[in-house]
Amino acid sequence: MIRTIAIFALCIAYVQARNTSFTNCSPNGKIYNVNVVPCDTDPCKIQSGEVVSITGSFVSSIAASSPLLTAEARIGNTWIQYPGIDTDGCKYFNCPLEVDVVYPYGISLEVIDFPQSIDTVFRFRLLSNDGSTLLVCGETPITVIAA
Repeated sequence: MIRTIAIFALCIAYVQARNTSFTNCSPNGKIYNVNVVPCDTDPCKIQSGEVVSITGSFVSSIAASSPLLTAEARIGNTWIQYPGIDTDGCKYFNCPLEVDVVYPYGISLEVIDFPQSIDTVFRFRLLSNDGSTLLVCGETPITVIAA
């Protein structure tokens, strides 16, 4: 019985974790896949206040011992730093980054409250230790549904 429940739970998790469409935006690295839970549409429709888990894998053509992570949302034509994300990239994947090694990553974040629903683009950027070189970058459109 327990085995049946475990298999059922794994099937549910597999169905919920689907590849999300995204665009690579760095010449120095590549994101291979992005899975957002919960997300069952393109673009993702995410409820304000909801906790979202983002997983996937990437590779960089430049090594870094302590890469910096930025998470941003585009509001109009301006990129706004997303609150609550630690810039220490090593908290979300194993460091140091070696050249041409595929790394899995994972991050959970709470969707901030917006006064009204909004269509936007969410971007993650991984930068060199000093922040001067873009290592990996990915963008995906999302719709945030107001609470």
